[in-house]
Amino acid sequence: MKNFKNIIMFILIFTIVFGFNVPTYSKEISQIPIGTTSAKVLQVIDGDTIKVELPNKDIAYVKLKGIDAKGFDESYEYLTNTLLGQNISLSNDGGSYYGGKFNYLIVYFNGININNQMLESGYAVIDTSQNKGSTYNSFVNSQNYAKQNSAGMWRFEEQDYSSIMGSSGGNINYTDDKVNINTATRSQLEVLLKGVSKELAREIINYREKNPFSNIQEIKFVKGFTKKIYDQNKNALTVYTNINTANEFELKTLNDLSDDDIKKIIEKRSKKEFTSVSQIKNIISSYDYDRISDYISINNVDSIDVSKSSNKANISLSSKSYLTSADVTYSFADNIIEYRKNGYTYKTLMELSKLGTSNISEQDIHYLEDNLDIYTNLNTGNLYELTPVFSRTTAERILNRSFSDKKDLKDIITESEYNRVKDAIYVDKNKDEYVNINTATKEQMYANGIPTNETYHIIQSRPIRNAKQFPLDVTSINNKISLYTNINTASKTELLSLNNGMTDYLADSIIKYRKDDNFGSLEEIEEFFKVNKSVSVYNNIKDFIVVR
Repeated sequence: MKNFKNIIMFILIFTIVFGFNVPTYSKEISQIPIGTTSAKVLQVIDGDTIKVELPNKDIAYVKLKGIDAKGFDESYEYLTNTLLGQNISLSNDGGSYYGGKFNYLIVYFNGININNQMLESGYAVIDTSQNKGSTYNSFVNSQNYAKQNSAGMWRFEEQDYSSIMGSSGGNINYTDDKVNINTATRSQLEVLLKGVSKELAREIINYREKNPFSNIQEIKFVKGFTKKIYDQNKNALTVYTNINTANEFELKTLNDLSDDDIKKIIEKRSKKEFTSVSQIKNIISSYDYDRISDYISINNVDSIDVSKSSNKANISLSSKSYLTSADVTYSFADNIIEYRKNGYTYKTLMELSKLGTSNISEQDIHYLEDNLDIYTNLNTGNLYELTPVFSRTTAERILNRSFSDKKDLKDIITESEYNRVKDAIYVDKNKDEYVNINTATKEQMYANGIPTNETYHIIQSRPIRNAKQFPLDVTSINNKISLYTNINTASKTELLSLNNGMTDYLADSIIKYRKDDNFGSLEEIEEFFKVNKSVSVYNNIKDFIVVR
């Protein structure tokens, strides 16, 4: 009993001396209780995430709502220098509260909206995948300010983005705001894209009205759209809009959809994603739908195949009537046919600009690209592509077969008919491999199976600008030779045949470069050779290379 009294006495003395507060122990929680307005920053996790201690000593994680730091090192440094160890205020900004491990909140320190401050300083970009709150408009203004002043990460937008990324970084795209270049209005193209003047915006529209953009790189074929302008804008370009994920900005570039239509689209998909493009016909007018339906999807895609013309023609095989039905002018159709000489078939589209005729410009050829075939694919060609090459009966028989080799065509047509078409048709990717006879060495020509006699006569006649100038009939070697090399599609063998200093390293560098961005002009090719300290090589081959 005495011991028990001693214990009671000890407890009484302890509580008198140390007070009646019962110590609390922190625990890590997932969701911060709604209504919590303050916290202390214990740790900066990355450029937009912090670890905090709440007033009740619980530990939680906060992501700065509405922004994405993209792993930018300076973002982490800013948060560390500004917030670590400080008391902060929290707000959910009137938007949706995100559960899970992270709590998406607006962070205030000394009365400053830190989320907004990071956008203005270029330490983050707007994360459009999150629901917008009451501060979104100020976010947009802050991000635009950072862009205009090349602040933070925006100062690197014309350089190699990977150079500014932290250890958590990957490919960086500073904004999710996309401009659909197949549907944006002239004024949108001018205002939303850097370096695009009123005249250039008009050129973009002229181009796509005749030849819709299949991928974003194709815009470099527009007259005046330089590589510099392309590099400034490439992260903001798209040719196809996913109506299930596109933000308001991108949806607005779909033929300038009304704000009401955009709101309806977003409300509809928030309840249930679209399962077909046609479902938005119930939301927007039939006029708007018809103008954008070819350029929208319910999935993410990088390229499309849309032609303004249902007619196609093969430039080596089709008759004048088929060429003109594919929008080639009568006079130019005559030129195309006239220069089919000496057993040679066209190897590149831009070869048509080298015929020595004034009937067409290089830009005209770019406009016609969707309408003209250099080669006709037996396995993928539709009736509109096959009938300009074969009779309708033969075309229909081809449609009902699958070909493993173009020689299988002999089961359907005669030997003479096969010999007429064989060099302008192919199966899958198995096209013939060429050497450029204007630049190749005689050893390269021998190695590609061109006999000594033909090699001698060709070399003596160089340069050969068009098929009319061949010194002999080249039917037997037609599938081995080219007059002009398409630098965007040529095999390594053909690139090396551009001789005069062309090396394995240069050929491999060309192939690597075009995997990401095609060459859009001779000016861009020249710049490539300058960077690779091979200007003399470019000067020796420039007359025999094309970009299409």
